[in-house]
Amino acid sequence: MTNTLDVLTFNVCGLPSRLRPVAERAGHFCREIEASGVDVVNLQEVWTPSTLAAIRAGLPSYPYLAWRRGLAGQPAGGLVTFSRRPVGPVSYRSFRGTRPASDSLRFSAKRMLNGLLQGVLTVPLPGLATVVNTHLSANKDGDWSAGNRYHPFQRAQVEVLHHARESARRSVGAGAGPTVLTGDFNIASDSPLYSRIVDGGAWRDPFAADDPVTFHAEFLPPGFPARRIDYLLVSGSAAEFPVLHTGRLFTEPLALPDDDRLYVSDHVALTARIAVPDPSAPESPSPG
Repeated sequence: MTNTLDVLTFNVCGLPSRLRPVAERAGHFCREIEASGVDVVNLQEVWTPSTLAAIRAGLPSYPYLAWRRGLAGQPAGGLVTFSRRPVGPVSYRSFRGTRPASDSLRFSAKRMLNGLLQGVLTVPLPGLATVVNTHLSANKDGDWSAGNRYHPFQRAQVEVLHHARESARRSVGAGAGPTVLTGDFNIASDSPLYSRIVDGGAWRDPFAADDPVTFHAEFLPPGFPARRIDYLLVSGSAAEFPVLHTGRLFTEPLALPDDDRLYVSDHVALTARIAVPDPSAPESPSPG
């Protein structure tokens, strides 16, 4: 027998930007997430305890919260997972040690700091699936070609991501359902690094055919095309763990009563419904 698991990934834009403060926007996006009925919510850029508290207050139907405390009491990596399903032991790994192949000491130092502050959060849902939430460092050049100065740095982070995911999968063990890998990768889907993201086809990308833009063009510099930089990937065969539905939230600004418009983030949220094992079903008897 099978069950379904609805997963959402969303970068809330918790850093200073042209958007209103995240605490002001949280009520708006939390109401829509609550109404969506998704089971697991992977958020990125939840950089302060106060931001976490504001979002938690807005998601009362998600009793299970997964995160790791950073040095200043903030969620490590800005990563938080809310769940309506029970969660198991949570692990976090930073991108510490990843560095660009650059001659610029200033550029290298900044990127190494990024690697220290960002990482991978792994959350098992016992008997159902393993959910991985990540946020890779941004490419400020908007150039994802192999010759760009960010390319070796982001490639190293992708390798750390897959290693952390594989280590978590081994610790959970076989028969625990699929792994769902989500987050803001900050790597365009037309980048040569895309093949590394999907690990040569080891990961299914249910958004590959449509390739929807996940960063609002309004927040890009003039001349920068909008692309898909957020991903929701699924392990395992399509026959065993099919993706039954995909969707997007926050594709347009909200209309406010004062005729103003509000973007709840500079990112678009991705959602997917995945068939997973039914933990309440009895195991089939062994043959013989």
